[in-house]
Amino acid sequence: MIKNSNLFKTLILGLVISSAAISCKKDKEEEPVPAPTGYTVPTTYNFTNVNYGGQTTRLLMLDEIGTYMTTGNTMNTVLDAQKLKDMYANTNSQFTDAALNTDSKQLKNKTYSLDQPLFDAYFDTLAMHSQSTVAGANGTAGVVTSSSNSSKKYLQGANGIEYAQVIKKGLMGAVFYFQAMDSYLANLAIDDNTNVVAGEGTTMEHHFDEAFGYFGAPIDFPTNTASAKYWSSYSNKVDPALESNAKLMNAFLAARAAISNKDNAKRDTEVAKIKQNWEVLIAAAAIHELNAAKTVLADDAIRNHYVSEAIGFIMSLKYNSQKTITQTQIDQTLAFIGSNIYTISQTNIDDAINSLSTVYGLDAIKGSL
Repeated sequence: MIKNSNLFKTLILGLVISSAAISCKKDKEEEPVPAPTGYTVPTTYNFTNVNYGGQTTRLLMLDEIGTYMTTGNTMNTVLDAQKLKDMYANTNSQFTDAALNTDSKQLKNKTYSLDQPLFDAYFDTLAMHSQSTVAGANGTAGVVTSSSNSSKKYLQGANGIEYAQVIKKGLMGAVFYFQAMDSYLANLAIDDNTNVVAGEGTTMEHHFDEAFGYFGAPIDFPTNTASAKYWSSYSNKVDPALESNAKLMNAFLAARAAISNKDNAKRDTEVAKIKQNWEVLIAAAAIHELNAAKTVLADDAIRNHYVSEAIGFIMSLKYNSQKTITQTQIDQTLAFIGSNIYTISQTNIDDAINSLSTVYGLDAIKGSL
């Protein structure tokens, strides 16, 4: 079950995920099918009939939304809430990339359905903050300038929350992670893996490729990390401690090869690894940002920036109906952060880190993330 966090209870609608149990009955016992042998797992995601163009398009859409939101970091630059909503739903040709405007894809209809109004509300809040004509401070929304680096400026609410970061990281969870976990990987076992569509492969191959597309990795990841985006980029940030790059990419490669060779047992083993390691990656990314916040605790602008990123990641953990963490634990982690980042202490941050590291067995490396 997915519920909303207490931190945002004034904005977030109640969330409920319903799961359908699928059972298959056989009229008679079948002879066990020997596991396929003799196929090769490639070292790059270079398979026949791969197409995850829709996922690449949505990553580009979030790029443009993120770029536009950052213009609000300049004092007296007012953001247009309707433009943000239009970009989210891909209406009224608001993207600078004309190809995105004419594409049928959008982010909104792929967002966890009950949270679509939540993100629209976040866009309204962000735009409202941008109307401030004074510098941001505790109790006052506006652009907050770093005390240690005057070039770093962020539009933040009266409570220090930087909604641009909550939105961006939140959509990484509510769209990319949610779709990969609950739309594609969760249903592979009932997908057709016989009929091939030119350029897409079987339904099972195609759905798996779409899950990989939402990971945002180049086909030669992690040899190539320069073009890694979103989740794969954050995997690379925490990889020195978590070793997530190889764990996830190797599982993606092995599972795709297994699917193409009808090796269902291997497919299921590797998909389980993807689900586990992707969820741990999100927790590690949150810890990574909280650790960064501790290093700049006296700098309101940068501390609030890092903690806001962490909030978005912690919220993202809920977008998986088979998650390890419970909603109660997510709520407790956010409660440790509190409702006003301006007043957050190192103890608050450590409590939030410990809350996540305990659930995911990261105590030994939490300080290195």
